Amino acid sequence: MSNILSTAATNAAFLAIPSDNGKLVATIVQGSGFTQLDQQHQLKCPGIYIAVSPEGEIYVGVGANLLARTNRFTATPTRPAMLLYITGNTTPLPQESALVIERIVFQAFRSAGLKMFNRYEPAGSPIALGEYAELQADWAAMISALAPIVPGLACPWLDPGHTRMPPPDPTDAYHEERLVAEKRGIRAVVKRTSRGYVIQPGSRVKAEPIRSAGKLCSMMRIEARYAGLLVPDAEHLRLTRPVFRQTLCSCSRFVFTTGETGIWQRPDDEFPMFEA
Repeated sequence: MSNILSTAATNAAFLAIPSDNGKLVATIVQGSGFTQLDQQHQLKCPGIYIAVSPEGEIYVGVGANLLARTNRFTATPTRPAMLLYITGNTTPLPQESALVIERIVFQAFRSAGLKMFNRYEPAGSPIALGEYAELQADWAAMISALAPIVPGLACPWLDPGHTRMPPPDPTDAYHEERLVAEKRGIRAVVKRTSRGYVIQPGSRVKAEPIRSAGKLCSMMRIEARYAGLLVPDAEHLRLTRPVFRQTLCSCSRFVFTTGETGIWQRPDDEFPMFEA
């Protein structure tokens, strides 16, 4: 645990750490604190929890009632080495805010290279771009307060996971192919590689109302706008950096918020390779 907790915190059963902006509070529970956890009534509220195993594996979860949600960890002899709860400080977190913070924290930990135990990436919840930016600021204020106490978990959010390109493959030159899709004023270009597809910068993306698409698609779009990956372009959005997706169907959902895959075709001005 030396890579997670500071020396000053290793023997504390309970620690409460408010964020620098006062909007969130982190509660650390370890050791003898687990036997007193049912008395912590302030944790009967929405928020996220971070479970750290003795081996340093981390699980990030969310709950409408954190005390009830984490009972599976605390009611058995096999307990995590530490539980860290993040809740609203002066007012309870709305459920959708807790879902978004869960995703932000998961992405921050994964980008920092921490060993994650989650089977799936949290999907978050569609919210307005301004609300999302405020939650990002809240997490930044939280990690600033956590850094002296739990330095291993004070991880900043860097960028959306879909901005990270897979490592280059020597066979990409054989697989590379450009495909174009156009629909109602939207034109996007993808490049096929051995591992999937890369949506090219300059592609137009549909400026879809927040709740008109699936939860994950909407969340990706909000993150992309927050990170400057998508910028306004007339009535649509324009892509500023490449985005990697594994399938054409996923490219379609990102660009058009639809599952159509038949609209992708070779551009007319490209020479058809390997055709007689």
